[in-house]
Formats: sequence, C-alpha cells, structure tokens
Amino acid sequence: MTSNTVDDLLTTGDEPFSVIERLADAIRTENDVRISDEDRERLVQELYEGPRKCQCCINWTPEMPSDVEVETVEPEESPHPIIIRKRVMPTEVEGKTRVTIHSIEVCNPEVRKVLFDVFKGYDNLTPDVKYLVFKAPFHQFFWRWERFEKSIEDEQNEVVKAVLLQIRSIVKADLAEAFAVKKELVPHGIITFKHLWTIFPPGEIVYDSDDRTNARGCFYSVTSSNLAAHDPYYYEIVATAVDYDGFRFGYRTQYLGVSSFRGTRKIADLTAIPEKFVRDLEVVRQKCIERGKRFQELVGKKYMAYLPDPRDAALSGADNTKQLEHRIILDMVGHPRRRNASLGWLVAVEELVQYTTLITQAPVDTVPPGGHRPLRTEEDIKKNRRRARATRHDDAYSDDDDYHPARPVSPRPYYGTRTAPIRNARQRSIANILDNTAESDDDAKPHKHRVLTDLQYQMCDATIYGYDLRDKRWGTFDVDRIQDIKFNTQPFDSLVLPEGYKELILSFVENQLKDGDTFDDVINGKGGGLVILLAGDPGVGKTMTAESVAEKINAPLVKMELSQVTQALANRNPYSHPAPPGPGPVRIQRDSLDAQDELSTTFEQAARWKAVLLIDECDMYLEKRNDNSPDRNHVVSQFLRELEYYPSLLFLTTNREKVLDPAVYSRIHLTMNFPALSRDSRLKIWKTFLTREEDATVTEEEYDKLADIDVNGRKIKNITKTARIMAKRAGRGISFNDIKNVMRITEGLTI
Repeated sequence: MTSNTVDDLLTTGDEPFSVIERLADAIRTENDVRISDEDRERLVQELYEGPRKCQCCINWTPEMPSDVEVETVEPEESPHPIIIRKRVMPTEVEGKTRVTIHSIEVCNPEVRKVLFDVFKGYDNLTPDVKYLVFKAPFHQFFWRWERFEKSIEDEQNEVVKAVLLQIRSIVKADLAEAFAVKKELVPHGIITFKHLWTIFPPGEIVYDSDDRTNARGCFYSVTSSNLAAHDPYYYEIVATAVDYDGFRFGYRTQYLGVSSFRGTRKIADLTAIPEKFVRDLEVVRQKCIERGKRFQELVGKKYMAYLPDPRDAALSGADNTKQLEHRIILDMVGHPRRRNASLGWLVAVEELVQYTTLITQAPVDTVPPGGHRPLRTEEDIKKNRRRARATRHDDAYSDDDDYHPARPVSPRPYYGTRTAPIRNARQRSIANILDNTAESDDDAKPHKHRVLTDLQYQMCDATIYGYDLRDKRWGTFDVDRIQDIKFNTQPFDSLVLPEGYKELILSFVENQLKDGDTFDDVINGKGGGLVILLAGDPGVGKTMTAESVAEKINAPLVKMELSQVTQALANRNPYSHPAPPGPGPVRIQRDSLDAQDELSTTFEQAARWKAVLLIDECDMYLEKRNDNSPDRNHVVSQFLRELEYYPSLLFLTTNREKVLDPAVYSRIHLTMNFPALSRDSRLKIWKTFLTREEDATVTEEEYDKLADIDVNGRKIKNITKTARIMAKRAGRGISFNDIKNVMRITEGLTI
C-alpha cells in the first residue's frame, strides 16, 4: 500500500472502506475457501432455522424452510463430523431474506481433540466433554488463526485434516473482512471502531490511560472484549490487574473501554492500547515495573507523606510551589470499601482464563429451565401493549418484538469486585475479626518479599488504598507520589511551656512506647494505653503540645471530629417523641446510636495505626451525666468504655475541666493544668513567630512592649499572620507598626 493510500485510510469518508471490501471479496474467492459440493455433502451437515415451535428456542431444519412446516431433525449422534446451523435473517430489501451461519458443531472426537489444543485457555474448555460448538461470528478463530493453521499443517490423519480444512474454508469466508483489516490497516497503526475486536484478543496485554503522561497509566491482561451490552457505541474490555487486598497479592478485574468513532483512528491514540502500539513502549514498561516494585514495598499499614497532584493545583489556580504534603495512613484492610474485596489467585499471567463467549460445550438444542414457552399470538401481543400503556403510558413492544436473540455479554469474573462500605454492627463485628487476624507489619513480610515476575510488576495497580489524615477521608493514592515522611522536631523544641512540663510528658510517652501495655489492668486488654488530660485557658498551647509530641515520636496524629456526636448531644431529633417519664425502658435516639458507632470506629482506627489520638474540647462529649438527657448519658458511657480499653497514646484537651464527668478521672493517667502565659512565655512566642518571617524589623525594645500585652498564643499567631499579609501587600517585611495597627483593629488594644 502506498503512503497516499494510507493517508486516504485516515479520512472519515466511505471511500477507504472499498479497499477492505475488495480484499474481503478476494479472500472469499480464494481456493482454500471454496470446497466441492461432494466434499461438503460427505463431511458437513447443514441445518436451517425453520418456523418456530416455541418462543425460546430456534427450530433447526435440514432444508431451507418454506411455507410448509418441516420436522425438526434431532439425531443423537450425527454421522457427519460437522453440523452447521444457519439462520434466515431479514435484509434491507423488503420481502428478501439472507442466510447466515449460526454455529458449527464438531461431532468427530478426533477433530475435537485437535481443536481443544488450538483453543486451550479459552472459555474453560474441558476435553472430557463430548460437545464442542463454535458460534458465529468466529472471532475465536481469527485470534488463534496461526495456531489453527499450524494444527492443520501438522495433522497426519487425512480424515481429520479434511474436516479441519472444511472448517477453515467456512470460517475464513466469514472472517474475510477481518483478514483484510489485519493486512491493510493494522500494520499502519490504524483501526475502525467496527473492527476493534481484531486488536483486543483475550490474553492481549493492553495499556490504559486517558492521558499518556498520567501517572496512573497501567498495563492489563485482557480477559474478554465485546460491544457493551448496554451501549452498542461503546467497546467494553474486561481486563485483570495485579493488586493486594491486605492479606495477599492476586488479580483484580478492571473494566476498560473505547467509545465509538467515525472512520479510522490511530491505535496509539485510543484510550486502551495493545502493548505493541504503545509509544516509547520500553520506557513506559520499565516505569510501570519500577512502580510495581514500589507498590509491593508499600503493602501493609504504613505512615507516609503524599504529594498532591500539581495539575489539580493548576486547575484551581493555586501556587504549585506551595503545595503542602498530606500525611496518610496506608491501610488496605481497614478501608471500608476494600475489606470484603476478593482477588483471584496469583497464577502466571499466561494461565489466566480467557473468555470469548463464542465457544460452548453445551448442546445447542437444550430445553430451557421450566420448559418451552409457547408462541405468542397476535392477541397476546395486543394485550401486552394495552397493559404497558396502562402502566407506563407508552408502548412496551415494537412491531418486531416477537423474538430478539440476546447478544453474548462480557463475562464477569468473580474476583476483584469493589464492595460497599460496612453499614451495620454485624458487618463491623466480622470486620473486627478480620482486623484481629489481619497482617501486622511483620505479617506482611512474606508478601513484601514474594518474587513477582516482571510482567506481574508491570500489571500492578497504580494506586493504593489509605486514609488522608488532613482531609479525614478514605481514598486511593498514586503510588508515584507517596514518599517517606521527613519528621520535624522543631515544633516540640519551640513549644513554650512552664519548666518541667516537657520532661514530664516525654517521660510518660517514652515509657509507653518502650513498655507498651506491660502495666495492663488485671483484665486482659484493659488499661494498656496512656491517657493524658491537658486543661487550661484557650491559647496556652494544649493542642500544639499533642501535635508536637506526635511529630516528636514519629507517630500519626488522629484528630477526632465527631459531627454526629455533636448533633446527638446538641438536640434530640425533633421528629421523634420524647422519652416517657417514670419507670420503664429508656428510649435511645437513632442519632445517639450513630454517635456511638462513630466513636467506636475512630478509636478502632487509631488503635490499628498505633496513632496519637487527640480529642479537642473533650468537655463537649464528656460533660457530667444527668437524668434529663439519656442520649448524652449513653454517648458518655460509650466514650468512657473506649478510654478504658484504648491501647495507645491519647490526649484530651479542655477549657472547662470542672464540667467533666467524675468517672473520666479514673481513666486518666496524667492530668496537666496549663497556667496562663507569663510575660517571658509571651516574649518567647512573639519571637518564635516573628523570627520565621523574612525581613522582619522588630527590635528588642519593641519585643518587650509586645510581651507586656496580655494575649494568648493563638492570638499572637493570628496577629502575626495578619500583619504579614499587610506587609506583603506593601512589598516589605513585618514592622512594629504593622503589629500595632492589627492589634488596634482586631483586638481593640493600643500599644
């Protein structure tokens, strides 16, 4: 083909397809397609679709049907090696029909044996079953054509070879157009939507990415491919990828696809690309292999840093240079949508079952479950239409709705389905059992060091499940943007606390990290954690103390924000009846039960991750119980139980220590009262914040004036931030006058 012809094929008109039509016609007239009538009569039995006897089955007849009904031929064992069933289909010309092949049934056991070897790996074929039927349009032969021709060439039995040649001549005529596409379009890297099936055979390795620079581009192995059952303008590809479910590596199902397009398109520009057409294939492949090895290193529970996608920031107009990393917990088992997901066993990629939906080992003429359904009469059709109009105000049937054969749909392998979140107590109890038996970091070691092949590394998932501690949500994270955390001890070192406070906190925390739960309660699993209450006025450093301790000991920090608890404690449900007075069972609100469930979830997650749990303003949840608020009482009781059994480090902060329920103090191991900031403390805080600013022009004398003003640490931080904004607008560093103006405007204070 000349270059000019290739350019013509890239157009969207109808002219280029004349090349394919001419080649297809030439293939249909080749010598190896034509067979003699004598050989056909000796080797092949042909059956035709006759008048229907029931609504569900096709009536096969040995002769072309006429106005007279012909008896169905149902031999137990055909004397012919091959049975060809043909259907009579309407054409665009009114009153005209055409004959098309429905299927080829192979009756000769020796021929079946050869074809089992040719199609090994397709559709779970079992050689012991005596039935073997190939359905049109014979894509399976096209995908294994070289192997099929080699089997004919190597066959020594002349009878078997003659039967195989007959099959070859029949299917090649049907596949003539596909062979023309393979010869003229595919070598030049172009394809039509109609012939996409020719480049996506089961077992093909494909690369999928809407954006070729996307870090999530992945390689997959095709399990099956076909036009989508729900949309004839979408080509659906069922594929498999290598994934990890928290316990082991295995195969997960992924659904890919290509939307319809007119004319021809470059194969390398499709959303799913056969491996050999990927641009810079070796570079892309090596990148995916390295990412797969990184994926294997990240399995298990890990505390990591995550860099947001800079393209997301560009879309939002943010400055890419100031994108802060997120702290995340990688936890495949804990993810609510992942917990019940099952993966296929990790066999060699070449051993994966591939589905064509075009090969069956069941008899063609089997009675459907429940028996035959009688044909519908015209009166039945009219009744159905009237019933449909009465219920839907629309026609339920079209004029040709008597029979619509179902097109094979892509199979759904059992493994790798994405499951729904855990919604009830029973599911949660099962999940807890899984958590107790799930891998720890030590349990993950055999999986971490398991040797995968390069192809399996290449097919590893590009994302991993985890929890975003900043956004407080579960999600998936790109493997390429997960990094080790660079911990910063400066916040703890710069923490302004009275003398001895830091040493006391570190002593308790380091002892907890060293001894764990060796000082457990007499009841196993009870009291093994460390609960610290930080009490004092606002802005004296309580929250910052907990945050800096977590950074100091390199542990994740989980902040509890219970919106459901707040709602349950603020007001009762206005649509429910109040609790009846006097004796009798106490009626508990649905909100209260939800709050208790969220409490348990938060404590469970923090314990799983060995995190520092911070509960700010705990007086909101632990206020004294009373007889007038059963909802609050149940939430407080649940909170106390969780405190008692929590196995890790927990910080409580409060500005109103006196309103706490008395039972709280029996669960607290260390109570620290933070006094109001002294003058020296305020001076140190002012210097801490202002020395971080570039070109700040505050003198020592001005620092002394600032230290004399009675403001807490949080206000000092906010004043500094506001002054920086003002100075930045003027294009200079922070000055004392900036701070004076901000304090006068926001705090009403005059220096």
